Amino acid sequence: MDVVRVWAWGGAAFGSAMLSCVLTWAVLSATLPSPLSAPPSNPVLETVAPSQLAAMGLRLESTLQPFEVPNSVATVGVRLPSTVLLRKEAESVVRQSSGAVQGVVESTLTYATAANVGPSARGTTMVHRLVWAVVGTRAGISATTGLLQMLWLVDARSQRVLLELVVPAAAPAPGAAPAG
Repeated sequence: MDVVRVWAWGGAAFGSAMLSCVLTWAVLSATLPSPLSAPPSNPVLETVAPSQLAAMGLRLESTLQPFEVPNSVATVGVRLPSTVLLRKEAESVVRQSSGAVQGVVESTLTYATAANVGPSARGTTMVHRLVWAVVGTRAGISATTGLLQMLWLVDARSQRVLLELVVPAAAPAPGAAPAG
C-alpha cells in the first residue's frame, strides 16, 4: 500500500511539473518576439550610401545581429557564450586603436569584401569576412566641420581593426541644384 502511495505522489508531482512547463512555454511563446531567421534586406548601413561603399571598393552583406544582453543583466556579470565580439567591444577597439575618435554613429555586424582599397586604408584586404562595420567621426581636415566621417572594419572574432577608411562625400542626387 505504501508503494502505491509513493508512486501516486511521484506521478502527481511529475504531472504538475509537466503542466507548469507547458504553461510556461505557452506564455513565453505568446509574449516574446520571435527571433529573426533571415538577415534584413534593407541597406546594411544607414549613414553610408551604397554608392559611397562602392567608391571605397567595399561590398557589405547584411547578416543577423548578435543578441545583446540588457545592461541590467550585464552589470551582474552575465554574458552569453559567443566567439563574436559584441557591439560595445567593437566600438571600444575602434576608440583604442584610432586616435581622435569624436564619436561612433553606427555599428553593424556584416560580411565584408574589399577590393582595390587605396593607400589610405590601414590593414589588410579581405574577401567575405565577418566584421563589425563601425561608422563614426574623427578629427581631421574637412571643408565644413573639421571632422571626417570614417568607416572602420573590425574583425568580429578578434580585437583587430582590419581597415580604416575615410568615407567619400555623397554624390548629389540626379537633378539636384548645385550648392553655392
